[in-house]
Amino acid sequence: MKNKTIIISSFRKMTQSSKRFISLLCMALLGVGFYAGISSTSQDMLSTLDSYLDQTQAYDLQIQSTLGLTKADVTSLEKLSDVASVQGIYAKDELIEPVARTTTRQENDETAIAKVIGVPKQLNKITLVKGQLPQKDNEIVVEEAYLKKNKVKIGDSLKMNDPDLTNETYQIVGTVKSPLYFSKVHRGTTSLGDGRIDYFMYVKPSVFKQDMYSAIALTVKGAKQEMTSQTAYLDRISAAKKEVETIKNAQETQRFETVYADYLSPVALASGQVNRDSLPPAKWYITDRQDDTGYKDFVDATKSIAKVGRVFPVVFYVIAVLISLVSMARMVEEDRSEIGTLKALGFSNPAIALKYVLFSLSATLVGGIIGMIIGLNLIPNLIWNIYTTLFAIPKFIVLFQPIYCLTGLAIALICICGGALIAVYRELIYTPSILMRPKAPKAGKRILLEHVPAIWNRFSFSNKIVMRNLFRYKTRAIVTIIGIAGCTALILAGFGLKDSITDIVNYQYGNVFKYDKLVSLKANTDDKTLLNVLSENDQVAHTANLSMATKKVSRHGKAYDVTVVVPDDTKTFKQVISLNDINRDKQAVSLNGNQAIVSQKLAKLLKVKEKDTINFKDSRDEIHEVKVGKIVENYIQNYVYLPKATSQAIFGEYETNVIAIKLKNKLSAQADQKFDASLMTNQSVASVINSKTTVTMINDTMTSLNLVVLILIVSSAILAFVVMYNLATINISERKREIATLKVLGFYDQETDAYITKENTIFTIVGIILGLVSGVYLCHFIISTCETDTLMFVRHVNTISFVFATALTVSFTLIVNVMTHFSLKKIDMIDALKNIE
Repeated sequence: MKNKTIIISSFRKMTQSSKRFISLLCMALLGVGFYAGISSTSQDMLSTLDSYLDQTQAYDLQIQSTLGLTKADVTSLEKLSDVASVQGIYAKDELIEPVARTTTRQENDETAIAKVIGVPKQLNKITLVKGQLPQKDNEIVVEEAYLKKNKVKIGDSLKMNDPDLTNETYQIVGTVKSPLYFSKVHRGTTSLGDGRIDYFMYVKPSVFKQDMYSAIALTVKGAKQEMTSQTAYLDRISAAKKEVETIKNAQETQRFETVYADYLSPVALASGQVNRDSLPPAKWYITDRQDDTGYKDFVDATKSIAKVGRVFPVVFYVIAVLISLVSMARMVEEDRSEIGTLKALGFSNPAIALKYVLFSLSATLVGGIIGMIIGLNLIPNLIWNIYTTLFAIPKFIVLFQPIYCLTGLAIALICICGGALIAVYRELIYTPSILMRPKAPKAGKRILLEHVPAIWNRFSFSNKIVMRNLFRYKTRAIVTIIGIAGCTALILAGFGLKDSITDIVNYQYGNVFKYDKLVSLKANTDDKTLLNVLSENDQVAHTANLSMATKKVSRHGKAYDVTVVVPDDTKTFKQVISLNDINRDKQAVSLNGNQAIVSQKLAKLLKVKEKDTINFKDSRDEIHEVKVGKIVENYIQNYVYLPKATSQAIFGEYETNVIAIKLKNKLSAQADQKFDASLMTNQSVASVINSKTTVTMINDTMTSLNLVVLILIVSSAILAFVVMYNLATINISERKREIATLKVLGFYDQETDAYITKENTIFTIVGIILGLVSGVYLCHFIISTCETDTLMFVRHVNTISFVFATALTVSFTLIVNVMTHFSLKKIDMIDALKNIE
């Protein structure tokens, strides 16, 4: 019976204190919704990718060879115990030209470069979007982007001039999506045109006249049952790759013998007219999904979102604890006489506490459940829609993630209900007689300013009251300032994270990389002809010969793949790449002696500093120690710069494989494309990497992450408003008698408003100052948490971000002050001044 009375009283309280109930509900909604939504987004995105790759039977391993691959290679791979299925792939890079639809060529009928692939039967299955798949050798399906950009439609034709294909003209019969190209940004490189693949297209395999495969795709047994990119999946792939490597040498040798038995006569070989050792070898390249840039970008994005989801909600919950504690403490204080009466009637402390636990529990459960529903549906879909600008995956899968929902709700219950329990038990320690009497008001005290007459005497009467009240209600003042500071810090951290993400491209390709083009050379080719051509080009300012290769660097048991850069000449090298010492105000340093220069992120990962050593392995697996000379500025990827002599001592003879080019002036888009195309006509050139293109691709990726940060900023702003409104409501409710007294004394509405709003303004100013300072540290903490192994975010917050964060907090204060005005007008003077006893 007693519990029934308590339960009824609790539900009545929800109606009577609806504002307080709603504020606690909003705190739970924001905390649980944000935590569950942002935490599950990463898993939803990864599950979506995994499901798509499983449905399309996307490769786990892929093999390519310098001399092509054969059916014999497929047969050998099928015999391996870890291999589930094998498929040979026909593919070629082609120059694509739309067939003019009228006698006058259209403005957009420009030549493009496409990866043309034979329609797969078993692995890497394509998804039909519109139309139909090729039924004849003169039919082709394309990606939708090709139709939009070139203003063509299904039924139009295009042509490819390649003697290795059965046809020259092909009719477009449909559009498709491919698991090989779900990234809209990365298409790979080619030796054609400007070195970039623009589109992918599919034809019947019979279109290819060649007998050898361009690549072989494999799936690994048991890999489909594991989540892609996760440890269990990677372990299976690693084991399968090792098994493939056991037949690698034999298949390479067999292919070498076959090719040269076909193309060179035995007599020529026997007579010595052809030196067998000078013939290029048949070399296998075994790659997995991790080697695909688009796949890696997607997985890295999910990791970044997951890390953000672990940091931001912590601040949400800390603020929730403070607000719920203050809110419930005020509620308990209002009910002191009722609590005393209940104790006098024989109600136990747990029974009385049940009323307030039910109140906070109901608000938390309702808010938490609403937060789950909104968070699990809105946030993942919102973030996914942002990433659809970068990735083309047919269907997004939103999974119910009970672990995140229950964890978020449990934290909210502990924070909010825990605050209620603390508040009520602080009062339950008193006897009924004490509780049934009104709590004695705090005694007025002289404050520090009163001892400074030169300042104090200049204050008006109302301002003196405000200053005294600020120090009189210390707990409320501290909580208000902490709440505002926390929200301001969250908002600033969001803006700061955006600044840090946005600026890394400008810093990398402004402060570090000065080159405009990076030209990759074909193996065993002479670069002198190309260098002569470049030296005669009026558009070229500087060139530098480089050797660039991916090597494994280790230290303290940790190993990372890095790009090792070795310049042929240090003087020309300075013109294209700047080495800026991070320990000496980014002063330019030279590459000399026998020491390595290490990029800052790699130094952090390996936990090395100047004069420490790092380890390299040579081709014979022998370890070489190299001393770290300097640690230099770098933001994207990891680099080690070695002097030429040091590189030769470790890896053998030096060979230039890259030429970096710095132009005199920036070129227009058309001139830039023409310059790249002219480079590709040189027989020594394998590919051209355009810095403009690289910057655009990275910016596209960063833009999507910026939009995710925008969600964080909006969530923080909503939290800030809820906190400030809640604290203002508490302030008014606990000071009704004071405000009513002012009204009775004849204070106008404006003067009464100022009595409260001046305090809000002071709290806001102090909170903003503390929030801006702590926001910088919070931003740096989040950055260090969210960074991947290949990214180094810029540790700074732009001035405009401080302005935005301040403006948002001030605007919320103004809105709350307006709402406070109407709340003050509703105060009933007679009711507020009634004798409580």
